[in-house]
Amino acid sequence: MPLSSTQLERAFATIEEKGWSRLTLADLAAALELTLVELRTLIDSKYDLISALNRHVDAAVLEECASIDVNDSPRDRLFEVLMARFDALTPYRDALGMMAFSVRSDLRLAAMTHKHLQRSMDWMLEAAGLGEGGLRGKFRQNGLTVVYIRTSMAWLKDGSEDLSATMKALDQALEDAERWANSVENGSLSGLFDSISGASSFGRFSGFGFFGKRSAGDADADADTGAETGKA
Repeated sequence: MPLSSTQLERAFATIEEKGWSRLTLADLAAALELTLVELRTLIDSKYDLISALNRHVDAAVLEECASIDVNDSPRDRLFEVLMARFDALTPYRDALGMMAFSVRSDLRLAAMTHKHLQRSMDWMLEAAGLGEGGLRGKFRQNGLTVVYIRTSMAWLKDGSEDLSATMKALDQALEDAERWANSVENGSLSGLFDSISGASSFGRFSGFGFFGKRSAGDADADADTGAETGKA
């Protein structure tokens, strides 16, 4: 049984009070008004709070963005989805700031955070209508993870009510991602990927196309390219 939203808020309030490194399972049990036996049925360790929070926030964003306008640009959709994520994380921000500091000395925390963040970025791509498998999907996941991490640094320090500093940082991070996508389109990085899947598949990332959907024409063109390569 997953932790409830109330239990998550209490757990992260306890992190804010105690600090991550000093937090014990007994502290969590007391905060959640559970015995250790009852707590054991919910989590294996305090590190499970990371996955629990990510699942909770992922669900909140997916619900919030269920009616996202697919006619908007990929960049606008990603902006909407990630801002919805930061909004959902607001009650946990101070605790997450402490955990971000602890990552420097807690390798398990760093690994768990990275693992679940990447999983969440897959869901964020799906929320934006940009989910895809394979190598292309992995590049999208990694790219969005970088965008999110960069923006979160501003979000952790953003004291404005409207998160204006966060929005500015996110817009800049997405602009940089778009610029990188254009550099791929122009072939400046194509050689890096030639041995993986061929430069032609990366040469068609148009504008913010790194996060965009390929057209049927692109797919047909790839098939034709493959046929020509086979004949050669």
